[in-house]
Amino acid sequence: MSQSFPTDVKLKYVPYSKAADDIAACANPIALDLAKLFPGKTIVLTSAPGAFTPTCTEQHVPGYLKKIDEFKQKGVDKIIILTANDPFVNAAWGKALGYKDEENYVVFATDPNAALSKELGDEYLADLTGAGFGLRTGRYAAIVKDGKTEYLKAENGGSLTDIATAENILGKL
Repeated sequence: MSQSFPTDVKLKYVPYSKAADDIAACANPIALDLAKLFPGKTIVLTSAPGAFTPTCTEQHVPGYLKKIDEFKQKGVDKIIILTANDPFVNAAWGKALGYKDEENYVVFATDPNAALSKELGDEYLADLTGAGFGLRTGRYAAIVKDGKTEYLKAENGGSLTDIATAENILGKL
């Protein structure tokens, strides 16, 4: 694949800190500038349709959190968990899932209005307007090395099979 991964969308996130450890405590969001993050790094990005949703919370994202050491051993510099939810919801979701690490190796980031996912293509979106949830990020995963897309694939219709799982991505590294 090896084409440049989009970097013009400025993602947002709330970094974890012990000072704001309580799930109801939250700092101000900051920008996650992919153009500055990518050079010289290996980044795993996985997208989920929504924070606190059953499949995302019980199956998809916990796999990444349980395998942090394996990702580090494979040379991954950062994992980005992406949803279209706002940064405050994503920060609370990370805490609820037990991720409390000031290193912020895992970043629970917001794709504002699913703009990054739109740039990737329709298969990377989940149109949940019929259910009243609006346009969301789809369920997908990417491996980006030095700004180049090494792997990018979406699950069909936002379901979880094996494409976006931590196990699959570890096998691709």
